[in-house]
Amino acid sequence: MDAKTLAKDKEVIIAIINEMAESMTGAQSTKHWTEDTIWFDIPAFAAKGIKPASQFFDKAFSGLKSFKIDILSMETVINGDMAFVFMVQRFNTVSKDGTVNKPFLVRQTDCFEKRSGEWKVIHEHTSMPKGAEWDGKIVTE
Repeated sequence: MDAKTLAKDKEVIIAIINEMAESMTGAQSTKHWTEDTIWFDIPAFAAKGIKPASQFFDKAFSGLKSFKIDILSMETVINGDMAFVFMVQRFNTVSKDGTVNKPFLVRQTDCFEKRSGEWKVIHEHTSMPKGAEWDGKIVTE
């Protein structure tokens, strides 16, 4: 893969990540997923396919006035028709009644596959450190 194609693919994938981070419905959250995407999320939840994940997102978002994700770190690895995006995110939520909830850190990995020329999420895994005491630092050495 040449550098120009790699840069364009990375740009497309990051745009998809940003679009998903701004979503407030199940349909928006899963717009770039394959029909057979495997998903693990908070609270402990696993699903295969768009429908159960979309329903879960709709239920979660229904109790919120706002939901904002700050992407604190992101690493993108592309190898041919596969790509992985590793992130640390801060979730900021406001309940329907106006209560500003305490922000919390999550780790998220999105796995992409290029199908018919389009990047699609084939696996997403979001986890929250046990006890929510993680400081968000990633050890690299």
